[in-house]
Formats: sequence, structure tokens, C-alpha cells
Amino acid sequence: MAVSHHIKTILACALALPIPPADASPASAPDPGELSIAEMLQAQAAGRIRCADVARNALATIRQRDPQLKAFISVNPDLLADAQKLDALRRAGTVLPLHCIPIAVKDNLDAKGMATTGGSVLLHGNVAGEDADALSRLRDAGALFIGKTNLDELAVAGSTISSLGGQTLNAYDPMRFAAGSSGGSAVAVATGMSLCALGTETVNSLRNAASSAGVVALRSTAGLVSRRGAIAQSSTMDVVGPICRSVDDAARVLAVMADPRPAGAEAARAATALRAGPPARASLAGKRFGVLANLFGKGPEHEPVNAIIRTALDALRAQGAQIVEIDDAEFDSDLGSKRLNVANYEFGPLFEAFLARLPTGAGPASLRAYVAAGRYPAGMSKFLQQSVAWQDPLAMPEYREALRYGDTLRRKMLDLMDTQALDAMVYPAQKRPPLAVGDAPRPERNGIFASALGFPAIDLPAGFTPPDAGAPVGLPVGLDMLARPGDDVRLLGLALAVEQTLQARRKPPTADRR
Repeated sequence: MAVSHHIKTILACALALPIPPADASPASAPDPGELSIAEMLQAQAAGRIRCADVARNALATIRQRDPQLKAFISVNPDLLADAQKLDALRRAGTVLPLHCIPIAVKDNLDAKGMATTGGSVLLHGNVAGEDADALSRLRDAGALFIGKTNLDELAVAGSTISSLGGQTLNAYDPMRFAAGSSGGSAVAVATGMSLCALGTETVNSLRNAASSAGVVALRSTAGLVSRRGAIAQSSTMDVVGPICRSVDDAARVLAVMADPRPAGAEAARAATALRAGPPARASLAGKRFGVLANLFGKGPEHEPVNAIIRTALDALRAQGAQIVEIDDAEFDSDLGSKRLNVANYEFGPLFEAFLARLPTGAGPASLRAYVAAGRYPAGMSKFLQQSVAWQDPLAMPEYREALRYGDTLRRKMLDLMDTQALDAMVYPAQKRPPLAVGDAPRPERNGIFASALGFPAIDLPAGFTPPDAGAPVGLPVGLDMLARPGDDVRLLGLALAVEQTLQARRKPPTADRR
């Protein structure tokens, strides 16, 4: 598969540069690759680690892990200089809320001075003049920008393969997919190449990738986080969200990146709650969790995930939570993906508008030209050919019906949660563990209802499959939690309690295994 020499050179050169030796540091200096945000801030405040050390560690970890896993497309060429500036600020007495917290960014989000490629070799000339809003707010709060992560090209699929970045591999078994489309961000966080990362999600992309990487991903209420500076796929369903190793870290990142001018009453309610302070860990006693039966697979191949999720639900029940089984044929993710995915219709016009804004020579002139060039992964072909064939997809009756059905199902979900007095819905993020590279991607993902209906949802580790030769610590399985629109802080409080109860995350193996 062809790749852009220019972009790959940025990554190769960054990783080939000698990493400057650290200044003398205390013998007790921590490993930045597994610290939480709170621990990182505390270590800096105590003088046990400097931002320059954090940057050097990130480069060293990327150098060690990325040649195999392919999480990154490019590394911030100013990484070390940025770290030194943050150290200077601290010495001068200025400490920011996310001071030197490493953040990687999916490469469909703008970072000033770097190409935003969407993973496409045809977009290597699309150099951003400013940061995406979400990244800008994080940098203003002191975050250390690490680089741009790989994704499914244009974020239109779920296995994280692109013409520019190649195939991102699973951190727990490199013979398996990382899922996606935010797989590069999730793998970077899981392996300590970055403490947190930004991804985007249309249907499953944040939570699917997090489930396969044993980390946490948050899809917030629609309108809470600005999408400006992202290559859009769907005006209805797209969100920008954090991927981190813990719920607390995701909550801290969300609090900073939330738009001060949220779009819509539900997002405004969530923003007000965020400004009131960090979420408190809820008590699980008396909490009611709805379990949607049709989001569990029915075949023997689904049993590993089903068993792990059922064990997790038993653990919640032991803490006093009430588990409410719900069997409703309409809440079936395979059916929902067919009837609710308005992105199928919205992508073409949005991508055409994006290409029309590019300077001459920065990318193809049109979607038709992009497709005609043929430099995209084979798995995109059917979707792209369909997008080209549809002359006016937003006028199609199927599009209007999908929007109408989404409104109907949104009201039904709210009524169901109210009638049953549910605090959240819980279900497996994916019906099967991560697939082997070479397997045909299957639907079997459950993100569609939060995405199409505008509900906030979070995915966190629920457990691991038994270890085997390919995955010596097992494969991660994620639990999704969905709450009412605007209840993001309440959802985070519940997720903190579930995370504390399950304590399921395991570090991925560090040795290269092929």
C-alpha cells in the first residue's frame, strides 16, 4: 500500500532523532507511561519529574512500540521544545490545570502546522492553520501535544487501516485488529505512548477502539464538545471525545475540552454540571441498570464476551445495584445500524464541502476525484462507490426515514428509562473479542443507539478473556454505559463506581510478539 513520503518522513525523523539525556533526576522518578493525570500533576509538583522527562519518555515509548503497532501517523516536531516551555512556566510560578499532560490526537483533527490527513495519502498537503477547538482548549490548559494517531481512512470503518498509516494492531495481541476508527488513539493510550488521546466517533469509533484496547472512552452529549477542526462524517452523529486509562482522567479532559458555548439545552445542562466541579463517585446501592438482551450475541462465538459481562453485572449486583433485564426487539444493534445510520447519507456532502475548502494542491478536488485515484483501503470501496453514486443523498426518502426513526427510538429509550426508573443502560461494547487480522469485519458492535439518539455513553474495561499464546494477559472486553442526554456528570459518577468495583484493566504485554 502506497504511503506519503512526506508524512512518513516526519514520523521517521522524529523517532530517529537522538533523545537528549535527562538531567539528573531523583532516583524515585516515576514511569510516566502508567501515571494518571492526578499522579502526573503530583509528581511534577513534588519535583520528581519534569515535562522534558515526560516528552523524552513518550518519544522512547513510541520508538519502541510504534514500529510494530502503528498507532501514530506523525509526531509533534516541537514536542521537546513544547515540554521545555512548560517546564519554564512552572519555574516561573505558572501551573496550568493539565500541565504537561500528554495528549495525542486522531489525524482527522487539526493541529496547527501539521497535516490533517484523515489517514489518506492524498491529503498530506492539508496543513492546518490552527488547532481544532478541542485541542486548542487542552493546549491552553497546559496539555503536551504528542502527535497525530492513525485511524480508519476518513474514519469511515472500524479496523483502523489507512493508506497513510497502514494497519494499527492490537496492543494485547498484534495478530488482531485494534478496532476503530479511533484505534491509533486507543493503542497509544493503552501502551503509554500518550497518557490520553482525542478521538472522534460517528457510530462506534471511540468506544469500540477503547474496548479492544482495555481503556476508557467517553462519548458526551451531542453539542457539549466543539467539532470545529475535524474532518466531518456526519452532522447528526459526530462527536470528539477523550480516550484515557481511567474514568477520572476522561472526566478531567472532558471538563477542559467542553465548549463554553455548548449547542443545545441538554449540552448546556451537562456543561453547567461540569463547571460545578468534578464528578463524585456514586454509590451503587439501589442504582438500577437496564440490560438490553438483544445487545448480547446468541452464538457460541459470543460466549467469552457474554460471560465476562455477566460476571461484571454480578459484581455490580453484589454492591447493591439492581439489574433490570429488558427484551425489546427494536433495541437490536444490527437492526439499528441498518435503520439509524444517517452518516451513510451525510458523509458525501460533508466530504465534498471539506475538499472544496482546501487550498489548491492540498488534496483531491472532489469525492469523485478521491475515489478515482484509487489510493484507499479496499474495504472502503463499497461505501465510497455508493457515496459517489448518490446525487443528492440528503433528499433521499431513506435519509428522512432514518432521521424520523431516530426521533421515535429516542423517545422510546427515554420513556423506557423513565418507566423502569433506570440510572443507565449497560451492555457489551462489542459482542466478540477483537478479531484476528484477516478476518472479515463484522457488525456485532453496539454503539449505534447512543450515537444515533444523542445519548452520552462511556466504555470501560469489564474483564479479559483467558490468556493464550497470542494474548498472554488475555484480550480486553469493554462494558458500555449509556445515560440520558445531559447527564454526563451523573454518568461519570456511576462509571467511577463501576470502575472501582471491577478494577479490570491490565497493562498490555511490552515485548514485541508476531
